[in-house]
Amino acid sequence: MLCEKNASEWSVKTLELVELSLSTLGDLLPSYDKKNHQLTIGSDVVYFPFVNAELPLVVRKIICNRGVWELQGRHLSRLDASKIVLELHEKCIYLQSDHSNKEPYNFSELVETTEANKLHSFLHNIPRRQTAIFEGRKKELTKLSEWLNDDDERACLVFGDGGFGKTTLVLEFLNRLLEDRGELNKPRPQVISFYSAKMTRWTEYGLIHLKSVAGAMDECIRELIRAFEPVLTKDWYEVSDDRLIQKAVNYLKEQGLDRNDVLFVFDNTETIATSTHEVENLGEFLQAVSKKIGKMIVTSRRREFINATPISVKGLDEGECINLLMRQAENFEAMPLIQAGEKKLRQISGQLMYKPLLISSLVKQISLTGCSINNALDSLLKKSNGELLEFLYEDAWARMTKAQQRVYMLLVTAESPLDHFSVSEACKMMAIPLTEFHATFDETYFGSLMNHGEKFSIELEELSCRFFNKKVNDLPETEKGRLIESAEELDATVTQIHRIESEYKSDRIVDAFRSPYAKAARTHVRKKEYPEALEMYELAMEEEPLNSALIDRFAWFLYHKISSTESKHRAEKLWREAIRINASNCDALVNLAIIRYRNDDLVEGDSLLDSARQLSRTFSFCALNKAKARLYYWQKNKDHKDSEKRLLEAAKFLEDARKKLDPTEQYFRKNRDEINALAAKLQHIAIRKG
Repeated sequence: MLCEKNASEWSVKTLELVELSLSTLGDLLPSYDKKNHQLTIGSDVVYFPFVNAELPLVVRKIICNRGVWELQGRHLSRLDASKIVLELHEKCIYLQSDHSNKEPYNFSELVETTEANKLHSFLHNIPRRQTAIFEGRKKELTKLSEWLNDDDERACLVFGDGGFGKTTLVLEFLNRLLEDRGELNKPRPQVISFYSAKMTRWTEYGLIHLKSVAGAMDECIRELIRAFEPVLTKDWYEVSDDRLIQKAVNYLKEQGLDRNDVLFVFDNTETIATSTHEVENLGEFLQAVSKKIGKMIVTSRRREFINATPISVKGLDEGECINLLMRQAENFEAMPLIQAGEKKLRQISGQLMYKPLLISSLVKQISLTGCSINNALDSLLKKSNGELLEFLYEDAWARMTKAQQRVYMLLVTAESPLDHFSVSEACKMMAIPLTEFHATFDETYFGSLMNHGEKFSIELEELSCRFFNKKVNDLPETEKGRLIESAEELDATVTQIHRIESEYKSDRIVDAFRSPYAKAARTHVRKKEYPEALEMYELAMEEEPLNSALIDRFAWFLYHKISSTESKHRAEKLWREAIRINASNCDALVNLAIIRYRNDDLVEGDSLLDSARQLSRTFSFCALNKAKARLYYWQKNKDHKDSEKRLLEAAKFLEDARKKLDPTEQYFRKNRDEINALAAKLQHIAIRKG
C-alpha cells in the first residue's frame, strides 16, 4: 500500500525510469506495421504475437496441443479485455525450441507393431499437424491404415477439392503413427519422406503465396536422399528423371533398404502439372517411383494418371460439421458460435460447403475480431472473396481449355436455368462435346449434378458462381461484349426449347393427371415426398384403373423414384398393362423398350421402338436409342462372343440416326447433342482398342 506522499514521490521516479529505458533501449523496441499486421526489430520480423487487433496482448498461457502451439491471453484494454486464443506461427521461438525438430529428419519414438509386439522406430520429416482439432474422417483413416499394411499396394491417391482437408487428413494419419496411435503390422517403413509441392496456403490472414518449386518431381527424390545425406553432392543434381530414380534405387540398396522400407508422401501434385502432357508425365513419374523406390501417398485436387488405391475426400457430414464448429469455438473462445443454436450451426455448415478449412477460418475470424457470425461470414465469403476464390478454384480453372472455361462463363452470364438444354446448347456454341463438360464438372467441386433420367440439371455452389463471374469481369471489354451476345442467343434458343418441351408435356399431363389424387401425387413427387406420392398414386389407380397415361406415369415413378427391385418389376408389368389398354401410348412403348434394353433384351426393345416409330416417334430418335442400347450391352457383356458385333451395330444405328436427323423435328437439338455425345464415346472406344 502506498500513501499519498510515497505515491507522489515514486510516480515522478517511475516516469523518469520509463523515459530513461525508452531512450536507452529504443533501438531494441519493435515497430508495428498495421497494414501487414507485423512486428519488426530493424529488418527482422518478430513472429511472437505481442499485438492482436492493434491491441497489446497479455499472455496467460502457452501450451502445445497435439503438436500445435497455442497462446491463450487477453487484450490489454480498459474497454474490452476479451480473451483470445492464437495458433503460434511456425517460425515463433516456441516452435524453434527443443520441443521442435532441429534437423530435417529425425528418428521417431519407439512404436509397437502387431507382429510379435516388436518395437520399431523410423526416420522421418513428418510436419506437425495443421490443426489440433480433428473431426470425422474415420473411414478415410481406416483406408489409409489398411493400404499402408498391404505389401501388394504401391500407391494411394487422396484426392478432392480445395478446402476439404486432404493434407490435414494425411498429416493426422502420419502424426498418429508417430504417437503410436496408428496400426503397423510390420516394422516398416524405415523412412517416411514428406514433400509438398503446394505453392499457396490459406490462413486466417488470407492467401499466402509460397516459394515456387523448380523440378518438383526430381526434388521429391532428392528430399528422400537428404534423410541420409543432409548436404547432397553435385552428382545428385547432374541426373534427372529415370536416371535419378535408378541412382536413388542403387543408393538405398547400399543402405540395406528395399522398396518396402520407404514411404513417400507427395503433397499437392496438381500444382506442378497443368497441361495434358505434363499431367501424363507426372503420372508416369509417380508410377515409376512407387514401383521402384517406395510406397507412395499422393494428394491432389484431381485424379492423377496413376494406378493407386483411391481415397476421395469430400465435405464432412452435417453432424461432423456442427461438432467441429463447437469444438473450434470452445477452443478459440468464439462466443457468438458457442451461444448459437443447432439450427444456426446447420445453416453455417451449408453456407461453408461442409469444408473444414472454411469452418476453421470462420471460427478464427470471430475469435480474432470479436465480430458477429453474420459479419464474419460476410468477411470470409465476400470481402476476402478474390483470394479465397483463387485458393479454392484457380487450379481447376487452369486445367481447363479455353473453350471449357467459356462454357462456364457463358452459363453464369445467361439467365437460362442450368439444365440439360442450356448446358448442351452452351457446349455446342463453344464447340466442345457435352461429355467433355461432364468430365470437367465431375473432376471439380463447382456444384452438384441432379440426374433426371435422360435429362439432368446442375446447381453451382455460391462461391463457384462468384468465381466464374469474377472471370467474366476480368475479360477485356470486347471479349465480354461477345460473351454477352452469346448469352442472349443462348437464352433465346433455350426459351424456345422449353416452350416445345412444355407443350409436349402438357398433352401427357392432361390425360395422366385428371383426378385430384393424381394431381396430388404429382405435387408430392415435385416436393420429393415419395411415400406420400406413392399413396396418392395408388388411390388414383383405384379411381381410374383404365387410364393408360396415368399408368405410364405411375410406372415411371416406381421405376425411377422408388427404385427397389420389387417396384421395378411392378413398373414393367404396369407399362405392359398401359400398352394393352392403349396400343398407341408412345411413352409407355418407349419406356418399356428402354427397360427391356437394360435387361439385355435387344429383340423386344427393338420391336417396341418400331411400334413407337409407326406412331409419332422419329426415325432418328428410334435409331439413336437402338445405338445406345447396343453400347450399353457391350459395356455390360464385353466377354460375350457377340459383344463386338453389338458395338458395330451401335455405330451403324448411330450413323443412320445422324443421316435421318431433321432440323424441323420437335427434339432436333436434343437428339443432335446425344448423337454427337455417343459418337464421341464410340470414337474413344475405337482409339483405345487400336
